[in-house]
Formats: sequence, C-alpha cells, structure tokens
Amino acid sequence: MLRTRPVLKLVRWYSLPNKQSTLAKFKFPNATSTIQSITNDLPTYLNNQQLKVTLHGHMNRKPRIRPQLGFAFLRDSNGDEVQLLATPETTDGSVFSLMGKLLVEDSVSVTGYVQSKVQPKEQSTSSPVSDWELVIEDFQILNSSNSDASKLDKLKHSNPSELPPQYRYLQLRTPAYQNALRIRSKVAQLIRNVFIDNHDFVEIETPLLFKSTPEGAREFLVPTRSYNSFYALPQSPQQYKQILMSSGFTKYFQIAKCFRDEDLRSDRQPEFTQIDMEMSFINSSDQVGIVVEDLINSIWNKVGNKTTYTVNSEGYLQKIVHKQDKLQFSKLDYVTALTKYGIDKPDLRSNLSFTSLEKFFTAKENSEFPVLELCVLKQAFNPEHKYKLPKSFTDDISFKSRKPYVWPVKDDRIVTSWYTKLIDAGVIIPTESFNEEELVRTLNLQPGDIFAVSTRAEFPYENPTPLGRFRQLAMQEFPNKWHRPIVQPDGTLLEKYDFDDVIVGSWVVDFPLFNPKEVQSEDKYPRYDYTQFESTHHPFTMAKLEDYDLLSSEPLKVRGEHYDLVINGVEIGGGSRRIHDPELQTYIFKEILQITNYQALFGHLLKALSMGCPPHAGLALGFDRLCAMLIGSNTIRDVIAFPKNQSGVDPVVESPTGVSEKVLNEYFITTKQ
Repeated sequence: MLRTRPVLKLVRWYSLPNKQSTLAKFKFPNATSTIQSITNDLPTYLNNQQLKVTLHGHMNRKPRIRPQLGFAFLRDSNGDEVQLLATPETTDGSVFSLMGKLLVEDSVSVTGYVQSKVQPKEQSTSSPVSDWELVIEDFQILNSSNSDASKLDKLKHSNPSELPPQYRYLQLRTPAYQNALRIRSKVAQLIRNVFIDNHDFVEIETPLLFKSTPEGAREFLVPTRSYNSFYALPQSPQQYKQILMSSGFTKYFQIAKCFRDEDLRSDRQPEFTQIDMEMSFINSSDQVGIVVEDLINSIWNKVGNKTTYTVNSEGYLQKIVHKQDKLQFSKLDYVTALTKYGIDKPDLRSNLSFTSLEKFFTAKENSEFPVLELCVLKQAFNPEHKYKLPKSFTDDISFKSRKPYVWPVKDDRIVTSWYTKLIDAGVIIPTESFNEEELVRTLNLQPGDIFAVSTRAEFPYENPTPLGRFRQLAMQEFPNKWHRPIVQPDGTLLEKYDFDDVIVGSWVVDFPLFNPKEVQSEDKYPRYDYTQFESTHHPFTMAKLEDYDLLSSEPLKVRGEHYDLVINGVEIGGGSRRIHDPELQTYIFKEILQITNYQALFGHLLKALSMGCPPHAGLALGFDRLCAMLIGSNTIRDVIAFPKNQSGVDPVVESPTGVSEKVLNEYFITTKQ
C-alpha cells in the first residue's frame, strides 16, 4: 500500500518578501573602477563618454532632487566621494524617480559616464570630493538603509568618533576608520615580509586554549564539561614560544591574540594583538634588538612616512641609518630613566629632566622617600599677563596617588619663598650644607618659569614618580616646547620642529629583576614588603651574568636581562633573555618567588628546558598600540574593528551574555547572586 507523507501546514508570522524586488538585490554588475582609479586616469574618461564605469558604495549624504535634475553623493569603500548627476534625458523615468527614494547609507550600484563637474563643488567635511562627476545611466539600490542612519548623518560628517558604539559598522564606513584598518592591514603584511624575507623567521600559531598560570594579570577561564577542569586564554604565547625554542626552531614569530582580564583604559582591551618573536642560540639581547629595529624602522618609514631618530652621545636627536649588525636606538638604564625623567618610558623628544636637591634638602615627611628633586619648565608663560596654572598640574585625577608641589614664577619673590613653605609644612628640612645663594644660582629661576618639586626613593620602584607624571602632563599642556635639538648631516642643529614629525626610539635596560611586593596602604606614599618578591617582567627572565651571586644573597639588587622599546614616550614592547637552565629556573620559582606548586604550574616548561633547550631570547610588541601611533591616535580602539567598551562589553553584539542554568550545569557551574 502506497503511503503518502502528511502535509504539514506551517504557521507563518511573516510573509515571504516580494520575489522580484528581493532577487533584484542579488543581481548587479561588477564594479569596473574606484573613484581614485578614475581620478588617477581622468583624461581617458573625460575624452570618452562611451567608456562606461560602474561604481559600488553607499550614499554619503542626502540627495537633492529637482524636477529636471538630481544630485546624489556616493562614497566608495576607500572613503572617497563623488557627485552623481541624473536627468530624465540620461536615465529612464524609473531610475530618475528612484533617486528620490534614496536614504543616507543605502548600498548602491551605479553605472554611467564621467564628465567634468559643472555644478559648484559641495565639500563634505569627512571625505574628499572628486573634481568630476558621474552622469547616471543605470542605478540599483542593493539594500536600503533605515531612518537611524539618516538621524546620525550629521554626526557622521562632523565627528565620527562620537557615533553611538552600537553602530560601529557605520563608524567604520567613514574615511578615518577605513584608513585606520587599512593601515593595520599594511603593517601586518610588512611584519611578515620583514621577519620572513629579511631574517628567515618561521610563522607558527600557538594554541589559544592554555592552562592557568600566574603571569601578572587576571586570566579568562574557559570551562570544560569535565569536573573542575578549565582552560585559560593566554596572556601571551610566552611559554609556548619557549617550548618552540626547544623544538628545533631557531626563529619564530606570530601576530598573536592575547587575553587579560584587567581594568580597561584607552590603551588596554581584554583581547589584544601582539607581535611575538623568539630566537634561540642567542648570547646577546642586541641580536633581538637588531631584528626589532629593522621592523620598527620599516613600519615608520614605509607605512608611517616618518623619520626615525635616536639620542646620540651629545644628547641630540640623530637620524637612524639602519645597520644589520649594530643597534641604532640609544640605551637608557632603568635607574637613570627614573631619576632623570621619573618614568621607565620617557618621551625623549623633549630634553626636560630633573635636578636633584639632595645637597640642599632632605625629605622629612617619609624617610623612605628622602630625595628632593625639581623640574623647571623654562618660559612657559608671559609673566606680564595674569596667569593660572593648568588644572592638570594640580588635579587629583592627573596623579595616581601623591602630587608634586607646583609654582608659577610670577615674580622674583617665589625664588626664595617656595622652600620655606615646604619647611614650615614639615615636608623637608635643610641639610648642613644648605647655602641659599648657591641654591638660587643652581636653579636660575626666572619670571615666566613653572617649576615642580617632589620627593622620591633613592632606588625608585614608584613608577612614574610624581615628577615623572608632571613631565608627561607638561608635554601635553605645552606641545612642541623644550625640544631636544636635531643634528643635521652637516652638523648644524635644528632647534624647532613639529614633535609629531619625529619618531624617537630608545631601549630601556637594566631593570631590577625583582620588585618588593607592594602592599595596600591608606598613606599617599606607596608601601612595600621587602621580604616578598615579584618578577618585574616575568619569572622566566635571566639575571645579568655579573649579578648572578646576588640571587642567593640580595635578590633586589639583581638586574635583569630585560629590555623595553620606548617610542615617543610609549612602551611599544618588551622582552628578555630567558632562563634556559632548568635548575636555575627551578631555583627562581621555589626559593625567590616562593611558588610552592611550581611543578603543577610550570612542569611542562621545565621538562622542555631539560631536554637540551638552547639559550634563547625574545620580545613582544604591542601591535594595536603601534597601529594607533601610526594614525596619530591615543586609543587602540580606533584600530580595532570591534573593540570592547570600558565595561568589557562589545556594544555591537552585546557580549558577554548570560547562559541558561541547563547549559551551566553541563560545565559544573552554578551562579551566585
């Protein structure tokens, strides 16, 4: 007996869209050109109206329709804009009437011919307008936009960064953001070219499902469907790349995704990208630095179109001439960086530095911070006019904990009265060698100067110090002042230039291998427990060979083989020579860092080291941070397609989200209110 299948009757809440109008959106001609390609060969198109072109893009502004003439404005994927012209004579009636239905951000395909612009140019505030226009012969709306895009159109042109973050895709259509992500793509390609073609590196991807190990920041845990069994997303590929060095690969790199569950700022995201590299059979960190400098100079010269400089022995900026066998960026040791500039990532475009007043005063307020130092901003204002200090110099928000004391020199009275105020307040006391005339002569304060004073520890773990932060703020408040001169090829000095035109790199070296653990304190001064140690960089960093004996006696005096690359006051990356000896690594874990479960956490690494792992060193560069600098932005969100906000939320897809109790049960997870 033949059985027939039962006919199921579907209950539909929505009707199927019209077939003809819907399928028409999927049938359209390919683009023949871009706006830029036509502009580059404009005479060819102007002299031949039979040469038909098809452009794809979005409506950039609201069209203007008159009875016999229509204007629209197309923006293509490069962010360029061209005026579209339509008349009843050049198009059939349906195409002309279609223009009247256009909305801002409609996706369109347009075919026509090129002619010189006959109407007055209407400049857009956000995209370059071409000097020619496209006379429309055929026109298709591939997908209509909605009223939200029209409401946001004014903001899109005036300040795209202020578009609501849930409309990130509209923001990304604007020229500035298109350019940012295209630059990111170019840099990624250049990175691969430099590593592979210039230095014979191998690109290797390491896993994203790792294990939980202490590396400084909080981790993101990934539950499994096995009881009490979790992966952790890697804070960096550090341990995997060291294992690769034990795997016969001598030069590794990758553009790696990393994850850290930490407080977010303009230069931090929960997921970020770094340029990761490692080299084996390395007996000097300079071997890593030479490769990195080749990469950095190539990026800035070829993508950023900027010249790279170093600080020479005379304190002047000197143009980099890259050499394959020698470092070009200057080296600055950690102690000098903190005592001279107050931070381990100083912006060396400026020659602002500090003067120690140890000879004249000692701090009274806190014996662990005895050194008094001063920073002078020469001729920062006109003393003949009324003047008020910038708010950032005195605002609590500008400083992490304690602030320096800041004065404008409005007249000569402040030259000798400032320190009496600090003495009366119990902040400082004069030394036995105090001499007022010598102090006045040493400081040479003049009306129009601004100066700040603060205390610091003899060996500063505080980073930045109050004056270090003040120096940063001064460079922001007074851009393009207190330049470090550029020495020209003929030996002459260039005193004035635009800070944004120079890229100054420096290696900061000789960091302490360990720091005392900072403890919570209600005092404005940082407090430390000098019996407990933390790794300054990470626990795999090698000690400087000459400090080896101090590991057993005075660990805090040990300097590490750690190096940071700083460009224009931004830490672009850091690295180190690693500990490849398993016995020494075990000693660091067990005796100095007092990690009791080091075998459970790092046993895999110790095994790899114990099987003939060669000496190795490496470095990681912040890819997002580097790209942000290239476009002149101070936030990495501008170079990430879909960044998280300060709450760690992706406003486009609204993640993270809750999960049902049924699903959580499969992972042995319960939630608490």
